[in-house]
Amino acid sequence: MTFAIPSLPDLVERARRAFRGALPGSDAWLWPNNIGPSAKVMGGLTHEVFGFADYIAKQKFALTAEGENLDMHGAELGLARRPATPSQGQAVFTAPAALTVDPGAILRRGDGVQFRVVAGGSLPSAGTLTLDIASTGTGKATMTLPGTTLSAVSGLIGAATIEVGAAGVVGGADVEKDGDPFTSDLGTFRGRILFRKRNVPQGGSAADYVMWAGEVPGVTGVFVERRWSGPGTVRVFPLMHDLFESGVPDAANVQRVAEHIDVLAPAGAVVTVVAPVPRVIDVTIDGLVPATTAVQEAVLAELKAAFRRQGRVAGIDVLSPSMPYLAASATFSRSWIWQAVANASGEERHSIAAPAGDIGLVPGEYPVLGAVAFT
Repeated sequence: MTFAIPSLPDLVERARRAFRGALPGSDAWLWPNNIGPSAKVMGGLTHEVFGFADYIAKQKFALTAEGENLDMHGAELGLARRPATPSQGQAVFTAPAALTVDPGAILRRGDGVQFRVVAGGSLPSAGTLTLDIASTGTGKATMTLPGTTLSAVSGLIGAATIEVGAAGVVGGADVEKDGDPFTSDLGTFRGRILFRKRNVPQGGSAADYVMWAGEVPGVTGVFVERRWSGPGTVRVFPLMHDLFESGVPDAANVQRVAEHIDVLAPAGAVVTVVAPVPRVIDVTIDGLVPATTAVQEAVLAELKAAFRRQGRVAGIDVLSPSMPYLAASATFSRSWIWQAVANASGEERHSIAAPAGDIGLVPGEYPVLGAVAFT
């Protein structure tokens, strides 16, 4: 039975009526008197108690708990929040003359974010030097686009122009968030807790690989393909939507997941961790009304959300309703694209010119939003 918390005005009204019943001859509605203000105070205090009781009720369940209370639910299962991580990449030093870069040299981005040179190097004369760097701080904000200019704070002997390498500085992740109530998003702490509650560890089931991969910072989704290359073989596809626009991780992040699973997987299992192959799907929208910039931006946001929500890695496994994380035969439906555009705020009508039909995926492919054209 659901209990509805009375509103503040209702509680004040109850207090006024209680005064009238308890003190014959008194009336909290008359002015001036001290009974009306007293009723308001008592109603406010009661409303606060109701609010706290409601908060406590929500903390009893992992579905709705928050903050440190959600941490306690995770601790019961041996789960902890994924910590914030630094980002890593390379810096390219272009020097007009001899240059020496010490190990631990500090570089700074324009907004003050700093990076440390992992291993130093030198140039005997003019040239280009590429060195590994890592952010001194942690979090998604430390990730940096290729070509970003850096300045030297310390550790350089000589002059050089410094830019972030072609692969960018990637891998930085924030402390794992609670996630929305009831969410099943594996990129959140709540989603991982609920997945663990619903899938008891079995020492090497498909769900176990999802949980193991999900412990790696940055992972937001996992697909598993059993017996993909014969008995005892398992292929794991991690996704990282918060770190990469497409959700498809690079080789370095795939290796992080592989190393983590390697120490947990059963000895007899032959495990392969790979990034899915992006299947880029370009979208052409005809006759969008109104064709304003705001509506077009809303369409793009809805399309990105739909690709993340509906996209799945294809494989040769057999899909089961109780195991939606299996990499099985998959198709990205054209109707999902149509619906996403229709969901955009302000959209009145449109038609989808491309793709012309559903997109079938081959094993290992993952649908990724490509170019979006408005005609």
